[in-house]
Amino acid sequence: MSNMARFYRMLTVVSLGAYPLAATIFAVTAGIGTAPDAATLSALAFWCAQVALGIAAVGLGHLLRTRTPILAPLAAGLLLLSAFAHAASAGLMLGRAAGQGAADAWGANALAMLALVSLSLGTILLAVALFRSKLSIGWVGIVLLGWMVVEFGLSGMGLWAMLAGAAMLFTGFFVLAIVTARSNLAVWTTAAEMATQPVRREQPRRSASIRR
Repeated sequence: MSNMARFYRMLTVVSLGAYPLAATIFAVTAGIGTAPDAATLSALAFWCAQVALGIAAVGLGHLLRTRTPILAPLAAGLLLLSAFAHAASAGLMLGRAAGQGAADAWGANALAMLALVSLSLGTILLAVALFRSKLSIGWVGIVLLGWMVVEFGLSGMGLWAMLAGAAMLFTGFFVLAIVTARSNLAVWTTAAEMATQPVRREQPRRSASIRR
């Protein structure tokens, strides 16, 4: 198999591991305060998390596309859209941290709503795709749904909710990273690369009647 297939798979694995780490750094630094350094670090961590999520979403869609040909691309597309919208929000956060003035409230709210809706729907579809993929990791879908409930419904209930959400996020994405790392390399080989693979041709056997 080609080195590009190995690169695609490894890039997805790294992104799956980087997303919960960057998201946790963002959550911790966002609660420190409004100091310029903390605000800048928080915005950078948030932006890095969205880059990792976008790459991971494309990789998961590629991994699951043959098992769930409709759900996996839809989930990947929604998560990628969420990553783009959240990355734009991170850019606005960086601008505020640099003292460049406040962003337009309507635009910021529209980006936040788009990111929230697409992240929620994408996570739900990804969970269903994991249920139907028959990879023996359907329970990861339950963990991701639990993370979404804690993150968006119980986040204001104290430190325990933040810790529970972080634990669920790390568990779900780390298991997905392990499954991706163990996946067959042929899954990551594109059709164009498969077409260029040398074809082994069997040599015709000599007839027994002409052997001496």
